[in-house]
Amino acid sequence: MPELAEVELARRIWARAEGECVNEVLTHASARIFRDLPAASLAVLAGKTLMSSHHHGKRMYFSFGDNLHLEVHLGMSGKVYRTELEHEAQKHDHLILKMESCSLVLNDYRMFGRVMLHEGDPPWLALPHDPLSRQFTLKLVAAMIEKRPKKILKGALLDQALFPGIGNWMADEICWRLQAHPAVPLTTVSAEALHKEVKAVCKGAIKYVADKNAEQLTKPTLGFTAGGYVTEVPPKNWLFQHRWKKGGTCPKCQSDLERDTIATRTTAWCPKCQPE
Repeated sequence: MPELAEVELARRIWARAEGECVNEVLTHASARIFRDLPAASLAVLAGKTLMSSHHHGKRMYFSFGDNLHLEVHLGMSGKVYRTELEHEAQKHDHLILKMESCSLVLNDYRMFGRVMLHEGDPPWLALPHDPLSRQFTLKLVAAMIEKRPKKILKGALLDQALFPGIGNWMADEICWRLQAHPAVPLTTVSAEALHKEVKAVCKGAIKYVADKNAEQLTKPTLGFTAGGYVTEVPPKNWLFQHRWKKGGTCPKCQSDLERDTIATRTTAWCPKCQPE
């Protein structure tokens, strides 16, 4: 499932149509992505202008006139792209917004993604604070630690109620920077260090994944696919480039990395820098 920076990259693809009006809404009514609302209810977007967009954690929001907010989750295989206005629906194009100059497409062959429609106040205001927001403070992180004495570090980082947008690779990156084994109790970690590294990894992910893959915003039908790969990735002094590589070693000490299932996810760490 895409993480914070990949979702931001995907949001930017549709955001290029901000200011345009929706002329037509096309859906595959029986597609599972509409399990939270009838596909026909999205017809209300016709005639509305795409005013703005927002990402929060692993969710994308597209706000239209009359305080309508379209929420999009990519799931394991969802793909968003922007293409020509004359685009004809492909087999797995379950949602197409025909704008004034282009078509905005949501394609999902496995249909683990979903869409929802909200009316009224921006729905993300009621969600846990995004790690990139000003509200994600040291005080907030310290309270998280204090209230969860039984949580392990990796499990806490993957908890979307605590750290929205952080997924498997980002959690491993944060643990490695903290020089903490992923299975240590959360209460053994410094709140200051955790707050600092969460912020650093999130900002770095935006820089290297979202900002440096701008070409995906301009190539018709390329878009962004959950589970796919971007051209630019974090640098070699991050754990990212080594964690799944056969014979991968720690960028700091060159020790062989170890892997196991922790908090239900396959996890990589350095046994020297992050001893159990």
